[in-house]
Amino acid sequence: MDTRFSPRSLRSEPEPAATTVTSKRSSRLLAGTLALLGALALSSTAFADQPQLPAPGKTRIVVKIDTHKVAIDAQNDDDDDDQVAAPPANAKGVKPVKADKTDKADKSDKAEKAEKEKAEKAEKADKEKADKEKKDALDEKIQKGVVTIERAGTVLGIGTVLSSDGRILTALSPLGTGNDLDIKYADGTSAKAKVGHHDRTWDLALLVPQSGKWKDGLQASSKTAIREDAASAIKSFSIGKANKLTAGNMVLKSIRNLLGADDKPIDNVIELGSRVVPTDLGSPILDEDGKVLGMLGRGCSPSAEKDKPCTPVAFGVPLTAIKSFLKTVPATAVAPAPWLGIQGIPDASSVVKGVRVLTVHPDSPAEGAKLKGDKNAGDLIVAVGGTPVTSPDTLADAIRDFAIGDKVPLLLFSNGKYKTVNITLKAPPEKSTPSNAAELPAADDDSSTTDKADKKSFFKK
Repeated sequence: MDTRFSPRSLRSEPEPAATTVTSKRSSRLLAGTLALLGALALSSTAFADQPQLPAPGKTRIVVKIDTHKVAIDAQNDDDDDDQVAAPPANAKGVKPVKADKTDKADKSDKAEKAEKEKAEKAEKADKEKADKEKKDALDEKIQKGVVTIERAGTVLGIGTVLSSDGRILTALSPLGTGNDLDIKYADGTSAKAKVGHHDRTWDLALLVPQSGKWKDGLQASSKTAIREDAASAIKSFSIGKANKLTAGNMVLKSIRNLLGADDKPIDNVIELGSRVVPTDLGSPILDEDGKVLGMLGRGCSPSAEKDKPCTPVAFGVPLTAIKSFLKTVPATAVAPAPWLGIQGIPDASSVVKGVRVLTVHPDSPAEGAKLKGDKNAGDLIVAVGGTPVTSPDTLADAIRDFAIGDKVPLLLFSNGKYKTVNITLKAPPEKSTPSNAAELPAADDDSSTTDKADKKSFFKK
């Protein structure tokens, strides 16, 4: 009998250590193995030499014993043969398994992707911020270039301030009779205005503000009015709540011919596809860059039947007609120069140079500031708004730098002392018969005899 399997040998040898475990249940199998060893020791040699096959689905245990080690190979038909139990993470003497290169690459790719997405998100946010700032700046510029036109607190229409000019382009038909017009600017200020030029056929009018120097206006577009690529970007203005200007989309359908005032033909006008109300007239038609493509005016659509009158409709005055109109503006259609109301001469005393006041006109800004006029003892005007003046010409130039209604400081030398007075500039008094003054024509018969309820039907949707 092989002495390696004797009970004596088993008891005298130290307990072998398991070095290889290939089953998840190795801890439980070890206890069973020790019991099995005792049973094998009592078996005959012949029985030990016979091969034994494990039953299906049962655990097969192969035991090898020598004086140095015990190897236990436990397998189960139900388990995966290639599964290896990982050592405990905190086991002493067990080296950590190195991370797979693929896992490292995946982690690196994920980190790189996350950084890229973060950068793209930041870039998108910056672009959106820049686009918003650009849009806000454009909207502000447009708002400054559009005004409302009123008379006695009633809104008549809308106007466009000509950039770097200050005069206002609008429609003639809603203005009615009289020149007592008020212009309301974007900042809430207002100014009186008069009609300096007009064209009845094209329904155009140029208003001249009588005070102030508002020069923030709009420019002409160089683009074609009707374009499919910019159809949704075309804008015009309407009067909203509290008489506030509101921008909205304007549909431009086609180019057609209509009749203007006095049944005169007007060719190549812009046919509109959006609803327009009377107070919208005079509004600019703007492209996607906030530049003027045309203006809302009023015309008449000829009837197919000869016996029927034409139908009043709103249309877009093309830019070509506007430019032709502005080329014919008379030289007199300008804002009046601000008026100080004195007569003076150059004077140089032993102390200072300036303009000696000789006379002060009644009801003038100079009279309001109590300036004294006298050839010898009159006030000496030394500077206007910080600009030195030494002659009547330089004084007039300095005054023209301001606008009617502006408050201007004058530096005076009087009675051997300097002093500063503030004056409010006014328009010069009007002559009884102004020469070459543009007159506002009366409205045509149709508009003067039609009540406000009927006017709403004049403008198609």
